[in-house]
Amino acid sequence: MNETDRKAAVDRLFVVNEYGYKHQSPGAIPDPELVEHYGKEYGIRTDLHRTCLNCQIRQVEKYKQFNSDKPPFAIECSGIAKKLPTGAAQKLKQIAASSDIPYERAKKLMLSTIDPVAWIELMFGFTDKDDEWNVRSYQKEQIRCTANRVVIREGRRTGKTFAMALKLLYHVFNTEVKRGRNSEGETTTRGPHIMIITPFTMQLTNIFNEMEQLLKRNVDLKNFCSTGTGGNLFVKTPNHKMAFDNGAMIQGFVSGTGVKDDGSGGGTMRGQSADIIYLDEMDMIPEEILDKVITPILATHPGTIMYATSTPIGKRGKFYHWCLERPDFKEDYLPSTMLPHWDSVKQEFENDGTKESFAAEYMAEFIDFGFGVFRPSWIANSKADYSYSQVDAPGFWNKMGVRDRAEMIISIGIDWNKNAGSEFFVTGFSTGTGLWFALEAVNIPASKFSSKRWKEEVIRLNAKWKPDWIYADEGYGHTIIEDLKLHAHRVKMKAKPNVIDQQTVQLIDRLVAYNFSSTIKMRDPIDGTELKKAAKHYLVENAVSIMEDSLFKFPHGDEKLSKQLSNYIIVKRNSAGKPVYGMSEARVGDHRLDAWMLSLVALTLEESVYSGKGLAFSTPGFISKKDLDQREVDPSDISDAVQKAGVPGMLSVVQLVRDQKAGWKSDDPEPRGGWGSKSSRGEITRKGTEGFGHLFQGLAKHSESLRGDDEYSSGRAQPISAPSKTGPRRGRRRGRGNIFGG
Repeated sequence: MNETDRKAAVDRLFVVNEYGYKHQSPGAIPDPELVEHYGKEYGIRTDLHRTCLNCQIRQVEKYKQFNSDKPPFAIECSGIAKKLPTGAAQKLKQIAASSDIPYERAKKLMLSTIDPVAWIELMFGFTDKDDEWNVRSYQKEQIRCTANRVVIREGRRTGKTFAMALKLLYHVFNTEVKRGRNSEGETTTRGPHIMIITPFTMQLTNIFNEMEQLLKRNVDLKNFCSTGTGGNLFVKTPNHKMAFDNGAMIQGFVSGTGVKDDGSGGGTMRGQSADIIYLDEMDMIPEEILDKVITPILATHPGTIMYATSTPIGKRGKFYHWCLERPDFKEDYLPSTMLPHWDSVKQEFENDGTKESFAAEYMAEFIDFGFGVFRPSWIANSKADYSYSQVDAPGFWNKMGVRDRAEMIISIGIDWNKNAGSEFFVTGFSTGTGLWFALEAVNIPASKFSSKRWKEEVIRLNAKWKPDWIYADEGYGHTIIEDLKLHAHRVKMKAKPNVIDQQTVQLIDRLVAYNFSSTIKMRDPIDGTELKKAAKHYLVENAVSIMEDSLFKFPHGDEKLSKQLSNYIIVKRNSAGKPVYGMSEARVGDHRLDAWMLSLVALTLEESVYSGKGLAFSTPGFISKKDLDQREVDPSDISDAVQKAGVPGMLSVVQLVRDQKAGWKSDDPEPRGGWGSKSSRGEITRKGTEGFGHLFQGLAKHSESLRGDDEYSSGRAQPISAPSKTGPRRGRRRGRGNIFGG
């Protein structure tokens, strides 16, 4: 077999899906010449089932560069029988002739003695003739595999947990473990002890429920189970457990939440032994648990069988190592495109998060989340050749491609912190270029009078930038936000407001509290139905979406933001599978990062098609770039097709455009509606903070405590509604629509 033909024959053992991901092909039939070649060159066994032939060839190809020219097949397994033993056909005829058992039924009974899939089909009624109740081709390969070290890397919704539930039940009834000799010197056996470890209780309960429902389909198998009461076949305390009359036992443990950092992790799992170990969603299980629980078992009992399944979360841990760097481990790699109904669900999956999360969760790819939430390439592409001090310089915005500085929609994000000081971040979105620009970043250190100083900074930035929105972290700063709104109401009553006062009054509408632990509500731009998102998750995903499309620019000299972007990681995932974010190094911090993300999400929630403000919901049509440049936009002329038109700056999630028909031109001499209305953001002049101190006399002091003083709490001041606990409260529209008009 020449080299060209060999490579072509090997390639036929794989599939390249529509997204360009190459994975093994379940059911592939290897070329006989290819099998003969690898038998001679690498010593693979050629008398086995085609599944084993494919596995051996793929494994040799995967790892031959790590060894000599002819590496041995390093996986320990007994192989899958190619066919029934000699004489089986004659025996089947005898059974059919001497009993009422049909020939096909007799064949299934005989096959079940050597084929796990046949046993499962026989016991639980699976059949390939039933589109709903069958075992998929790739699941059959996994169930039949006899390797004692197996890692299964699969995309979500592929049924990997169900396949493992079937395989574990097969072991319960068909695997014998020697337990020594009895008093008469006879060898005694029992069923296997199986240990299941999952990151979360919900996942563990799902596995046991799956096994219970399967057992209940067969009365004989159900009655073989000796645990549970009231119709249940397993107990949950002190840990999940299912026991059987043959001595087999399945125990479940949870690991992944509340793991200590002091080296004491492992809890009740430590010291356990098992004949079979199953790690579900292994990439979410802390490395400490793997080191202190799994490794000792495998080292003490080399014959222990271990299965690990997971969808990668991006880290370069043991799951990555076992999948890609261990010749003695059998890896199955299958993206979600293996689903027989993929075409009907792919749109849903494609729209679920970012491109990177799609690659990780559905293509089961080890992407570079190992470097953090924000990829190094994104950060490098976002750095621009300017400084914060240059944004007010004449001609600067023309240099950046912005026709008119006044066209920008501006937002400010605030993250309060009593230790690291509060961060204020100003972002501008250019409707002409579709780019987001960092305009100013300020840190006000914590001090004895920090609360007063922070409020002064809000007023200064508000007067300087005349922002459309200010989003502030509700957590530590909720009373500061209330004080600022109360102050704005007082200023509104002034007979002769000055320039700063005119902008301060706008805080009533501009300043919004954002609760990281809440659920935010948006509107579907098509039919107006309510959408709900976890606030912190949406905050990050929105920023990721903007960064990955290279739409954000910040000064290359802002090392603080750059380092915090690189330092942001997925620590783990919660019980719902959503990421939990944190810092790789606590010393780097994340407060400027949070302020920046708040400034981005302000525009998304308030100005995008998802804000749901003033929308006349209907099926949208197409809008051209020329139409977007016009001052008035017909609500019926906008659609998702705007991206396909190549309009610059139209985000995949965030689509922003100024509807200026209700606003006023930058060259108007005065804002429409007087000093209390939306005012110009033309030329920016710096305003000092002199005299701000007296504005807060009598309000709550927050530098040492979150409690207000008597004047505020007693109600002598005009009461202000507390920020929403269920999500960011929208300010009133103040004369501007979103891209649907309004």
